[in-house]
Amino acid sequence: MMSAERRQFISERTRAAMASPEVRKRISERTKLGMAARAQWAPELLALEKAWREAGLTARRRFFERLLCFLVERA
Repeated sequence: MMSAERRQFISERTRAAMASPEVRKRISERTKLGMAARAQWAPELLALEKAWREAGLTARRRFFERLLCFLVERA
């Protein structure tokens, strides 16, 4: 576990770094970009997770086998 002194040190460094308006603006812009990107692929990910949960054990095992074969071919 982290000591109280270490947590305080990290907190002070973070506050100092975040004091700059440019840093806060850059973080805000990147956060918005990340949220927009997630909004694009999130529905597909949810559909994939649903299909995975509904698939049987054999189908899941075969999927992994095919995925591993694909990855080995690309390596």
